[in-house]
Amino acid sequence: MYIINGTPDNILMHVRSKDDDLGKHNVTSNGYYHWSFCDRLDSTTTFDAEFWWGQSYDCLEAFAKLARRTCDRFGGIGFRVVYCYWQLRSDGFYISPVNVSFPNPSWAFSKPWGSGGTLCSTHIVSNKA
Repeated sequence: MYIINGTPDNILMHVRSKDDDLGKHNVTSNGYYHWSFCDRLDSTTTFDAEFWWGQSYDCLEAFAKLARRTCDRFGGIGFRVVYCYWQLRSDGFYISPVNVSFPNPSWAFSKPWGSGGTLCSTHIVSNKA
């Protein structure tokens, strides 16, 4: 999993799953945060991420149904390597199964900033500092 900061400013992010808290990371403009993991055999592993960018806050399911559908092009059960890329832009969040320059048709718009929905409301928003 890669989360790329395509904004002109630093972004603070906090990534976690049910089993693992990957901590908070300050990602510089045009920088990225990367992690790898082994999915459960029943494909139920999920990772959530919170983001602070200036006065904006949002969250998303970094790895869940949308990422599986977009990035796991081979599907099925068994060992496989899946790459997935999120790009945070000034207008919102984009997802791609390949690491290509932005803009490119491979980048699908997912949502604008501030539209976290039910995921954000289920989080205890941790202090940014």
